[in-house]
Amino acid sequence: MHSNMRNSIPLLFTSILLFFISCTINQTSNNVVVTPHPLATQVGQSIFELGGNAFDVAVATGFALSVLEPSMSGIGGRMQALYFTNDSLGGIDGTTQVPSSYVHEEYDDGYKFVGIPGVVHGLIKLHESRGNLTLQQLLKPSIELANNGFELTRGNVIRLNMAASHVLNNSKTDKYFLGDSLFQIGDTLIQKDLANVLHEISKYGIDGFYGGWVAEKIAKDMNRYGGYITLDDLRDYKSGNSVVVNGELHKYSIHSLFLPSFGPIVIQLVQLMDSWPHRVESPVDYINMFYPISQHVYTNSRKQQFIPDSLHNIISFEYNSSLAKTVSYVCCTKKTLTNNIDGNTAHISVVDSLDNVVSLTQTVGPLMGSGVITDSLGFVYATTMGSYLGITEANQRAYSHISPTIILENNSPVMVLGAAGGSRIPTSISQVIYRHLFLDDDLNSSVTKFRVHPDTEKALIEYHNGVEFEFIPDSILFKYDLIDSPARFGRVQAISRVNDLNKWIGASDPDWEGTVFNSDFK
Repeated sequence: MHSNMRNSIPLLFTSILLFFISCTINQTSNNVVVTPHPLATQVGQSIFELGGNAFDVAVATGFALSVLEPSMSGIGGRMQALYFTNDSLGGIDGTTQVPSSYVHEEYDDGYKFVGIPGVVHGLIKLHESRGNLTLQQLLKPSIELANNGFELTRGNVIRLNMAASHVLNNSKTDKYFLGDSLFQIGDTLIQKDLANVLHEISKYGIDGFYGGWVAEKIAKDMNRYGGYITLDDLRDYKSGNSVVVNGELHKYSIHSLFLPSFGPIVIQLVQLMDSWPHRVESPVDYINMFYPISQHVYTNSRKQQFIPDSLHNIISFEYNSSLAKTVSYVCCTKKTLTNNIDGNTAHISVVDSLDNVVSLTQTVGPLMGSGVITDSLGFVYATTMGSYLGITEANQRAYSHISPTIILENNSPVMVLGAAGGSRIPTSISQVIYRHLFLDDDLNSSVTKFRVHPDTEKALIEYHNGVEFEFIPDSILFKYDLIDSPARFGRVQAISRVNDLNKWIGASDPDWEGTVFNSDFK
């Protein structure tokens, strides 16, 4: 439901003076949170000021994005989190899971492709692992945002209106996200039913979603309309401990998550770039380096799923140092195996003054997920089965390109980042890391500069207002397309340490409306 109100909504946190810098480096910081939506960043600040740590902030902003970015992220979706605390790394796997009675189908949306949601279980597991505040404190801002409504930003409007035709296929879904006309900037989006579900979660935790009346409504709706999720599926769902993978990078170590995430290829991309045998002094040099590297990596990315012991080579610095010397001379004619689907995802990066670090990515899959909402619950379910993610077997977890990443130096965190963008997530993350740590670009420049991504037999090059560069067409050694629209090459949220000051700085990708909160700039 939405209304075309033009009056501004009273701020939820009027006592808090915010200083948001969109895609601008803050000078120094003790506590930093970077999110893709300004109100989610505001929620993160409020949790820091209540005494919360990075885990509390990540959980609170994760739930907030379920309200603020319903077409991309929500409690009906999946999540992966990587964290560092007390000199150790860990991960949470809250990906969607195929129901136990699933029979393979050949379509990509609707009830038959809804998997068991994992976001709620994963966020609560993350909170229970290290959080300081109560779950009620963390969910209060999200409940207020859903109950009272919030003004839609330009990005909200673009995404919700793009999803209109998808939503029209489901009468219960258009009740929530279609009105008499398309959305306009400044419209108010109120989500009372979602607020009720979030309130139930705040009271009963995991049982408030995977049991009780919420679970009963989910199971009844799925049974009525041909879905596969049962009450037993919901009650049996557990978020797991992710497998953390580690790669060496000279004085750094880079850490991400193994399947069902695609973190190993982030590590391999950065190792190959670092080992490139030719000088990289111009944008053309950069393109001629990154395209063959990324084309090779994406062509072979499925080895981690199907070939035993392949992970050792994928993240081996010695192996990739040798490979970099040969891949540059291999003609890029093989077709990539990656599915270059657009990703509608949200990422949050958080650090606190105790060096707790959280990198959290969550998604509902394609724009507006499966297009299915259970009446009176108000959240969209992610697409899990069908051809979108190649999922075919009961009880299987959904693989995706989600790749939350943390970089350490001498076992201390120096960088945390992640991205939205489907198959472009690993390439966007790796390029920001390489530019910041190895080309010595500042964090803001590393996040904002043009990116490259491999497509079938050609390079896709970001080339629009703000990221143009001069070049001679024949100097690019491969077939290429210049992409002149923004938000097509991942949306990165990153934080980095300034060693001289022992402080944190943050940067948010300019392609959407992300913001940075830095406690040094209250």
